[in-house]
Amino acid sequence: MRILLVYATVEGQTRKIATHVAERLSGSGHDITLIDATNAKAAPAADSFDASILLAPVHVGTFPASLRHFAKANVEALMARPGAFISVSLAAASADKGEVAEIAGYVDKFSKETGWWPVSVHNAAGALKFTEYDFFRRWMLKRIAEKEGGPTDTSRDHEFTDWSALDAFIDGFVAQAPTVAGKI
Repeated sequence: MRILLVYATVEGQTRKIATHVAERLSGSGHDITLIDATNAKAAPAADSFDASILLAPVHVGTFPASLRHFAKANVEALMARPGAFISVSLAAASADKGEVAEIAGYVDKFSKETGWWPVSVHNAAGALKFTEYDFFRRWMLKRIAEKEGGPTDTSRDHEFTDWSALDAFIDGFVAQAPTVAGKI
């Protein structure tokens, strides 16, 4: 299967996830086109891929402008094939069901804005990159982590991505994509 992967990243965790997905799919014999939305304007023609996966982090209740612009500009090609969306957020690791449910609202807002509606959505937990933050951001995120019962050791980074759940999602999406092709 030919799969288009388009991602946007802010702190690098989404790039890491996109690379993992690309390597997993390539290792299973799929033909992968990996695109950083920051550097791309146009998607390949719809007939050059069988499915697409878009990946982006949630920051302050929205996804990066580069991915929103890419999806909007390429909505016809993207909607012509089954698509999945991987939303990356620390909220996905939260024990608070309300925070996890809130992510669905962000994805819905993204779809309404861009016109692209994925057939599958996965919420992947991101990472706290304390060693890369400035003083204020480190302090603020430490307070939030403390409130959530999360890690507060700012001398190192903390990754929350559930790689097994991500792999299961990807495998499931790729397995179902041929059955929904032509029905969207």
